[in-house]
Amino acid sequence: MANVGIVADDLTGGTTVGALIAREGVPATVFFDPSYVATTPLPDNAAAIVSTDSRPLSAGVAFGRVRDATRILEEQGARMFAKRIDTTVRGGVGPEVEGMLSALGSEYMAVVVPAMPQSRRVVIEGYSLIDSVLLTRTGVAQDVRTPVHQAHLPTLFREQFKAGLGHVSIRPVISGRQAIKHELVELRREGTRIFLVDALSIDDVDQIAQAVVDLGWPIVCVDPGPFTDRVAVHAGAIRPAEVPQRVTRLDPVPGETGTVLVVAGSATRVTHNQITRLAEAPGAVTLSVDVLAMLDRDVSAHEAECRRAEAEARRLLDEAAAPPRVMICALDTVYSGTTTPKAVMEELSGLTGPEPAKRLTVRFGALARRVLDVIGRQDCAGLYLTGGDVMVAGCEAFGAKGITLVDYVIPQVDQGIITGGPYEGLPVVCKGGLTGTEVTAVQSVNRILDERMRTHGAHA
Repeated sequence: MANVGIVADDLTGGTTVGALIAREGVPATVFFDPSYVATTPLPDNAAAIVSTDSRPLSAGVAFGRVRDATRILEEQGARMFAKRIDTTVRGGVGPEVEGMLSALGSEYMAVVVPAMPQSRRVVIEGYSLIDSVLLTRTGVAQDVRTPVHQAHLPTLFREQFKAGLGHVSIRPVISGRQAIKHELVELRREGTRIFLVDALSIDDVDQIAQAVVDLGWPIVCVDPGPFTDRVAVHAGAIRPAEVPQRVTRLDPVPGETGTVLVVAGSATRVTHNQITRLAEAPGAVTLSVDVLAMLDRDVSAHEAECRRAEAEARRLLDEAAAPPRVMICALDTVYSGTTTPKAVMEELSGLTGPEPAKRLTVRFGALARRVLDVIGRQDCAGLYLTGGDVMVAGCEAFGAKGITLVDYVIPQVDQGIITGGPYEGLPVVCKGGLTGTEVTAVQSVNRILDERMRTHGAHA
């Protein structure tokens, strides 16, 4: 069983930390359900990551899910533990971390390093900044399900944690490992169990990791991924190995084969811009899915839209002079850059609250499976999934148990292969709806086609 056990509050978070570990040359598999961990053999030099899908849940439910997942990881042999949190600290960080600590015992402490400098997320004097903008002045503050209204993390976390929380500011961090150790030891003497630490750079994160390993305390790493990765390496929980060198490119190259299926359901402007750019790329075809039909309480209307989409997918494949490089299967709102009003979704579906959105993603995921079956296992070069809920629904519909990470395209746009089910081994790139630039989808599709050429030996 893997030495490293990680619990993430959603799938995109799990793939992000998994990709960082995979870039060390170490297998990292994200499981959609904790029960899959016990039935999937993994080597010791590996990481097992469980997604609890708990970010929007109540404190009590999130606490229980994380506690139970941690117990399973411990029972399966994990000896180093980490709680992956969002780079924008959405959700109940306090209850989830304390759920993990409750499973591990009173001797464990938590070291919280919320920075991910690779993605321009840093913490200075306790304040969270995204690309030099205060967290609460970004779109995160208006997040539909888990808004964040406090950018000063010591204040935010003291409202969430029951255990004592101490803060190590940026001054000792930039002074280096010895200064960090001194601050941690002093805080522990004061009865601190939760240690929040500032960081501005990857070097800062590495120095914090070395300090923690030097102290030898039993800890839970709490972070978006970089701190967990560095602690695992310095503590010897994983052993780095050589990895293939992959490139990030914008233009087609000779030798490409197969069709990449893109599944896009995120309603963000970022995703709209990325899909618009991808649709203009050579060899791209588009398949639009009617949101209203997918929501309709009349099952026959939903099924009719699925059959129409399947037929359109077959037509696009049959009528093309050559197999398309990319088939984009997206909700019509992704193409238009609009959102469906909540009142309309509730009236059409007969559901309230978050239930219409859940119905939409589950049905859209099932439709994506039907389109994938039309393309076929042999002709599909891989999958590009964008939108966290769509990723979960799609992978469940594909019959997968998880995703084994191999790399990332850019930080937080993660590359792996499907684990389990009839599409096991199929390349996949996953990303959340808010991540990346206008060209990220093009780069991701090209990475998948490169992987197909690499594994099929098609490069000249």
